[in-house]
Amino acid sequence: MAFWPTKYDDSQRRRATPALGQTPSPPPSPPPLQPATPDSSPPRGSDEARTALRLAQLLRGTITPLRGDTVLELLEPHRPRLVPKPVNPLPALVGQPQGRMLDALLRPIGQIVTDVLLPGVRDHLIDRLVTGRTDHDETLPNAVDLAEAMRALVGRMRGGGKAHLQSVVAAIEADARTTADTLTRERRPVDVGGIDRLARALLRFEVRRMVLEVLGSGSAVQDVVYQSRRLARYSLHRATEAIEGFVADRGLKALHASLATLAQADGLIVIALRNLDDQEETKEESGPFVEPADRKAMNDWLSAAWRLSDTLFDLVGKAAAGGGLDDLLFAALLRQLRSLHYFCADLSHAGRPAAVDTLKQRLIERADALARLTGDRLVEVLLAKPADRALARRLVARGRLLAQLLYDMDRDEAVEELALRIVVAAEALGEAR
Repeated sequence: MAFWPTKYDDSQRRRATPALGQTPSPPPSPPPLQPATPDSSPPRGSDEARTALRLAQLLRGTITPLRGDTVLELLEPHRPRLVPKPVNPLPALVGQPQGRMLDALLRPIGQIVTDVLLPGVRDHLIDRLVTGRTDHDETLPNAVDLAEAMRALVGRMRGGGKAHLQSVVAAIEADARTTADTLTRERRPVDVGGIDRLARALLRFEVRRMVLEVLGSGSAVQDVVYQSRRLARYSLHRATEAIEGFVADRGLKALHASLATLAQADGLIVIALRNLDDQEETKEESGPFVEPADRKAMNDWLSAAWRLSDTLFDLVGKAAAGGGLDDLLFAALLRQLRSLHYFCADLSHAGRPAAVDTLKQRLIERADALARLTGDRLVEVLLAKPADRALARRLVARGRLLAQLLYDMDRDEAVEELALRIVVAAEALGEAR
């Protein structure tokens, strides 16, 4: 299993904006990913969670009388009022085997661990992984580390408190099923943030999976893996439907769904990476008449992306030659091409299909050709007698937007060639550089 962070487009930070007479407006960056749920109240058991993590660390080291004092001091704030204050038994056992000293230390603290710490850890993990509570406190212990500490403490206590561990497993497993069922029933058109919500849900599945693996629940892990694969396929299907809609129907609603989908390129990368991980982990059998479901979902997405790129270049090509396409729509179509290239360029995975590289190269080649067409058309309009100055200005404006696209694709030579013509045309039209 691979774990991947959400990516963010830093192309505007990596490269300075080129000077083309007038600075092209940078593309709007995708909205930042928000917490999975609106519940911002702090999770329960934060103090117990920190203490359990520290206690597990102390019990892994060499047991000495001094360490025993540290353990008792650590647990004192959590001691129930009716439980007598424990006394350190280790000074009388100096020189005894480590196992005997550990058992002696666990006897006076066992009730605090099983009745206070483990229930607190249980509530804390459930609140964070199921309820989604967070107080945005960076000092909260990592959920995977906390699960490891919980399992270690249950092991130290010879199974004492195991019911609390099993409660966490059952809650996470049930939440995974509910989440997948709820999300895969959604049939409304993709809106702004829809793909990112699905990507965040998949990332939460990764955390669930890691926690369950640490807690040692094999059957629950398999169920969560199944639900995650199901959600990843559904997410790719939703993205495919959105961009296929614009290929088939170039109306405003279809355009909005396509724009909303591709604007969330980071989320698409997360979804695609999860799908490629699934393909790598399952190795489903395939034949001439059988295509594994995970691979089919990816192939359908890439086929739709290819068809969309053809549609976009057809529309943009006519507009770049001076067609009557609205300037805002022209810019929106270029943003889709930029997002497609970003997806192809940043999808880093050992199982990355060859079609991704083919699509990336095709996007570059057609963008280069479009730049040459725009530059040639601009010269042709300026040399005409009489020159159509309004058309020339429109071509200059669209050339600048196209130059930004080329720049984001790292096509420096093509940018320079187009920039030269734009600067000369701007001077001929009397525009300020």
